[in-house]
Amino acid sequence: MAVVVRSGSQLEELRRGLVNAGVPVDVSAQELPLREQPAVRPLLAAVRIALGDQAPDPEVVTELLASPLGGLDAVGLRRLRRALRSEELTTGGGRSSDALLQEAIADPARLASLAVPEARAARTVAGVLAAARAALDAPGATAVSVLWAVWQASGLAEPWRRAALSGGGAGARADADLDGIVALFRAAEQFTDRLPLASPASFIEYLGAQDLAGDTLAASAAAGPAVTLTTAAGAAGREWDLVVVAGVQDGTWPDLRLRDSLLGAQYLVDVVAGRTAGAPGEAGAAETAAEARRAVLADEVRAFAVAVSRARRRLVVCAVDDADENPSPLLRLAAEAAGVEPRLAAVERPFDLRGLVAALRAELETTVRTDVSPAIDGSGEVAARLAGVLAELARGGVQGADPAEWRGVPERSTDASLWPDDALVTVSPSALESASVCPLRWMLEGAGGRAAASSAQSLGMLVHDIAARFPAGTQAEMQAELDRLWPALGIPDTWFGRRHKEHADAMVARLAAYYQDHPEPARTEDVFDVVIDRARLRGRVDRLELGPDGAARIVDFKTGAPMAIAEAAENPQLGAYQLAAEHGAFEGIAASAGAALVYLGNGATTPTTRPQPPLGADGLGATMTELLSSAVREMSAAQFDGRENPTCRTCPVRRSCPIQPEGQQP
Repeated sequence: MAVVVRSGSQLEELRRGLVNAGVPVDVSAQELPLREQPAVRPLLAAVRIALGDQAPDPEVVTELLASPLGGLDAVGLRRLRRALRSEELTTGGGRSSDALLQEAIADPARLASLAVPEARAARTVAGVLAAARAALDAPGATAVSVLWAVWQASGLAEPWRRAALSGGGAGARADADLDGIVALFRAAEQFTDRLPLASPASFIEYLGAQDLAGDTLAASAAAGPAVTLTTAAGAAGREWDLVVVAGVQDGTWPDLRLRDSLLGAQYLVDVVAGRTAGAPGEAGAAETAAEARRAVLADEVRAFAVAVSRARRRLVVCAVDDADENPSPLLRLAAEAAGVEPRLAAVERPFDLRGLVAALRAELETTVRTDVSPAIDGSGEVAARLAGVLAELARGGVQGADPAEWRGVPERSTDASLWPDDALVTVSPSALESASVCPLRWMLEGAGGRAAASSAQSLGMLVHDIAARFPAGTQAEMQAELDRLWPALGIPDTWFGRRHKEHADAMVARLAAYYQDHPEPARTEDVFDVVIDRARLRGRVDRLELGPDGAARIVDFKTGAPMAIAEAAENPQLGAYQLAAEHGAFEGIAASAGAALVYLGNGATTPTTRPQPPLGADGLGATMTELLSSAVREMSAAQFDGRENPTCRTCPVRRSCPIQPEGQQP
């Protein structure tokens, strides 16, 4: 049997789906250029780094650590970055995690002090690079000797051999990876035989210039009965008993886009050869374009004809017909030629153990939830049979069959409150605002449900740091500090990066303009810790502007979009700062003279300001005290309510919120 698709880009997705379903597949490695094969790419990248005189690009370092050489996933890579960054800050440094990763893989000794398990992956990559450099420096180094040193240092030979011999999906992947490595060494040997004096760098450049898969006459061993996955071009000259032509979608097959270069070089050839009726915009140009499309259509139909003519006994042509995709006219053409009518069938559950478990669980839940008495309709007997089959599968070790693995079925581990009734509840001003908007989001984010810091958040922290260092600085001073610290963000020097830098420059200019409008003495980054009833209010304030009467105006710098004036007048975060000041949390400050949110990311020459009156105005103090007490009760409870609010659209924990469709449990 064979499955034929139009292009090689569809092969990997199809291979992954069939392997996950337990179907043995055979995909020729020659469908991809050698440099693009997953097992070969990290080895070539390691040799390129060893050949270069400069530090590797951060993207290449990340790719190596996430490749089979390092074996890290996104979570492991993030832990490694955090460990390196923490060690850097402990020693008084300030370099970014990208720079630290570059240094770590260049010098294995740099990783000796790291205790996290992920450091082992970085040591492996660093060892591979060290082996590549040593092989390159050896007398008479060739592409084969350098690649062999890299392969030996990777330590992948034995694990992949065991996996390939064990069979299954993992064995098929390991077998394909080993085939790619063998093809790499075969290509290196052939290159060295043809050009004995060529350097390893020449071989790397030679592979990098290959956009098509290289041909080979070497025989390959058959892996046993398997489904062949190939493209229409790869199927030419071959036959199978059963052929499935997949992905015959409208817009995909045929693909009628004109094949031409950016500057239209092929059109220039047609003009010189006299094969065109006119230049673009002139008479006859439309006929020329139509002729070009007819030529493309003819090529697509020929490829389809090759695909559908490979079957000896049975041919299946399939496509998806739903709200987003439609079958190609070629499917109707094939049906008419065969004298059959296309049949529309619903997509069934996967025919494997996971699909079986899912079907049994769904039927069991439906049977148990029926409103009809089990004694009348016999649903109790049906449920018992379904549960018995699931129990048998669970005893066989089938994943998902054991009810202990079912989400929402086990009993709660505890019903205790988050804090005892007589304990102090630690509250930060930002947490007070978050908990007052949605207690469930506050709890989930506090338990680790926060999204990774974005470039905008990193930029905001940098501007806050500059404001803290220069409480009365000039624009020139703060601009110089921004230029000095900017490389630590690791933002690439692209159009996107330059736009971020321009935005940062504008924020520094607005900060300087704010300082000019508020020349009064000020303190920055004051830490406070005060107890108010059951709440232990702790935090750090951006700026305290000191007045002559012992009161202070509290300023919180923001870099996002400003809120409405009415919302700022009752903002819980500003109110918490003022409550702390009224309870003597700041040394030398007797009371609060009001507060303000200062938005540095918005405004023309001056920032946008959102003020909040002092707590004594219009009963604001009583409102904030009650808000704090209410938040303490909700934060120390055993259950947390989800509340729909304007921030739900960007909430990072939507999938765990029962209010949202993606968080609801059937």
